[in-house]
Parts: sequence; C-alpha cells; structure tokens
Amino acid sequence: MEEKAFNAEVSRLIREARKQAGLTQELLARRTGMSRGSITNIEAGTQTPPLYRLARIAAVLNVQPADLLPHLREEASGLPARYADDVASVWSAAIKLKDADGQG
Repeated sequence: MEEKAFNAEVSRLIREARKQAGLTQELLARRTGMSRGSITNIEAGTQTPPLYRLARIAAVLNVQPADLLPHLREEASGLPARYADDVASVWSAAIKLKDADGQG
C-alpha cells in the first residue's frame, strides 16, 4: 500500500468512526484538544495525525488506535520501514491499553 493510499484510508477510518460515535467534527476537536480545522484536514486526507493524536482521537471515539489504521495483514510487507515501525508502536500501545482496561 502506498503512502498516499495508506493516509487516505486512515482518513476514511477516522471519519467513519467519528460518525459511528455520533460526533461532529467540532465536538471531536474539542474533546481531543485539537482545532476543527485539524479534524477537517485529517478527514480530508490533507493532514496526517501524528501517533499521539491518533491515540487521542481513538480514545475519544472509544475505539482502539489500531481500528483507525488500514488492515495491514497482507499489506504490511509493502510499507516503508518508518511506517511499519509506527504501526507496530500504535499496535503495541493499543494492546497495553486494552490489557490495562482488563479487556485482554
């Protein structure tokens, strides 16, 4: 999966999760401490959220950070190393959060 396609899929997953949670962009922005413009840009695919913001967005949307990442089972081998490392970090953090919540 190319970087552009990966980022577009992250944007789509965030937008879908926000709508599923019944939140407006404005409310998501307030709850994450971000601007509505940033949320709009993230959902439009013109801004990629850093990992700490992705985790914050996931927490507000009551999903795991990994839920906001494309399914990478078949695709992971095609990711540049810098993205594979980021995905691994988010996945690890999600597992730790899940275990801390007693869901593991």
